[in-house]
Amino acid sequence: ALPILIKYRHKEMTFLEIRDFLTMTADLNENYRIYIDQTPPVPAGILRVTDGAAVFLETKKPLTVKDAKKQLNFLKKEQKLMFFVNETPQYVFGLKISNDKILLN
Repeated sequence: ALPILIKYRHKEMTFLEIRDFLTMTADLNENYRIYIDQTPPVPAGILRVTDGAAVFLETKKPLTVKDAKKQLNFLKKEQKLMFFVNETPQYVFGLKISNDKILLN
């Protein structure tokens, strides 16, 4: 597995914005699938937009990086990324690449 990629600003951890996700995944295989970093990993799909955030929801079939980029390219790049697990919203602060998976954490 490659190291976890986390966004830092002034030595304080900040949450990922759409622009960060697009930059971090720019050179990755677009067929990689997106999961929420849980045990076991939870497939992430279906992006919803709220005030100031794009939200990945649990799904049976995970989005590919290509599909996520298609949806994210139409949104404001400064919007934060979030995910819902067990009906609990959480901001994405980084991602990890493991085999053919992108793990949001």
